[in-house]
Amino acid sequence: MRVPGPGLITRAVAGPMPFAPRRSPLTDPTPDAGLFGPGSVTWRVMREPFLIMAAGRALLMQAANPLVAQGAIDHSNFNTDPYGRFERTVLWVTLVSFGTTSEARKVTRDVNRLHRRVTGTVPEVHATRQHPAGTEYSAAAQPLLRWVHASFVDTMLVAHDALVGGLSEHDRDCFVREWDSVAALMKLREGSTWRTAAALRAYVRRELTRGGAVPGEGSRHVAETVLHPPVASPWMQPGMELLSFISSGLLPAELRDAYGVSWTPAHAAAHAAALLAMRSARRALPRRGRISPVYDRAMSRIEGRWPAASAA
Repeated sequence: MRVPGPGLITRAVAGPMPFAPRRSPLTDPTPDAGLFGPGSVTWRVMREPFLIMAAGRALLMQAANPLVAQGAIDHSNFNTDPYGRFERTVLWVTLVSFGTTSEARKVTRDVNRLHRRVTGTVPEVHATRQHPAGTEYSAAAQPLLRWVHASFVDTMLVAHDALVGGLSEHDRDCFVREWDSVAALMKLREGSTWRTAAALRAYVRRELTRGGAVPGEGSRHVAETVLHPPVASPWMQPGMELLSFISSGLLPAELRDAYGVSWTPAHAAAHAAALLAMRSARRALPRRGRISPVYDRAMSRIEGRWPAASAA
């Protein structure tokens, strides 16, 4: 990965992104706060548009588990339509975060139904010491559900700390516990989540160093598409380079190394400068650039103002 020049952020902002904004997926006007509600840390965190910059980090963390990666290789078109998969993930995240309880349950039922069909075995070419050839996988298996859940929650906290800031350790602990409600919908067994952010971080560290999330060739195949997705126009290239650079810098160092991402002191300095520039830019943005319109729509719903003119 090359060290980006100082003009990358400017070019990225000026150019289009490969995924266009869509109409808000919140369609249920029932005045229901959903799984979280306006007093939650989740609403405070997930209303931040800048978190999208770390989407690649979540995918790279999840694909570090070779069984998760193999499921993506065998059962999705991630390499030919990475943006479609990305948008479906954003839809799920939006509805479980800000939708009504009914919307959150329905979209998660759909995901669970898909997961039950994602089964297979690890081929020789993608085998690892932890997952030898012939190892069976299922996207509905508890260890995989737990890793995917952990890597997403961890990524949201890492991204918020890096791109926004302001969370206390108590806030982080609350965020981790709040997502137990999503874990339950995803059919994670009770007691398999974490009470604190520190406990979550310890689990993630163990999995990456000596657990099930030590990448193999399948993981690196998925990572190549995440880091270098196809773009329809050269005008989109700066935006994708920025997304890949931000996400790579937010990865644990051992995972960057496992993916073969070059990261020198110059990369680290450029990454720190990019984060500082983005935090500074965020403070100067109008409210619509700092607060997702989906948050406003959810607020209008629970306050009985549906639909509000200010909502998306």
